[in-house]
Amino acid sequence: MATKKSSSAAKKKAVKKAAKKTNTVKKQSARNESASLFGNDESAQASLQSPVSHSESSQGTKESGNGVYLFLVLAGILAIGYLGYVKYLKPKATTATTQVEAQKAPSDAQTKPVSETAEKKVEEAPKEVSSAGFLVDKIASKKFTEAAAYCKSVGGVVPSKDDLVKFAATAPSEIKASEDKFWTKTEIDKKSGLAFRFSNGKAPKVDKATSLKVLCKN
Repeated sequence: MATKKSSSAAKKKAVKKAAKKTNTVKKQSARNESASLFGNDESAQASLQSPVSHSESSQGTKESGNGVYLFLVLAGILAIGYLGYVKYLKPKATTATTQVEAQKAPSDAQTKPVSETAEKKVEEAPKEVSSAGFLVDKIASKKFTEAAAYCKSVGGVVPSKDDLVKFAATAPSEIKASEDKFWTKTEIDKKSGLAFRFSNGKAPKVDKATSLKVLCKN
């Protein structure tokens, strides 16, 4: 009987030890499972967060890439437009203005000298022709007896009636239209001499003591 009791007690102890071992193994496996689950949760969160960050970074990269692309496209369009303006529009305008100026320059160069020369000739010709042989800038008012001495002092002589008639054809307009009488060298008598009026071509008799214009001849 004692042997049977001891064997049953030993069996119970063995069963208890086996139960404890199984319990500890179960607890440890449960801990391992929970740890693995916690690790899996962290990796899952990391994996969930990482696509978001990747997607955000990829979207930022795409947006920056699109901005750079648009800027390059606009810059290219502007450059092409400017080159086209310079090549096709600006040179034509410059060429047109230069051609007009080139056409004007010869015409101006040709017309100006001719017109200026013609004007000078028109101005100088009457002076040269009208003043030929007569001191038109030395006209003075003198008596008949003073006329000869005056003309001698300026380097000339008193002209005759025929000299003044010939000179009237080419005389300056102010002399032609003058109503004044000019002394001639012709003496009519002791008291009178012959004068000449350019406005009507007449030669009246005038008292020698009268002061008349004197036009000296070279």
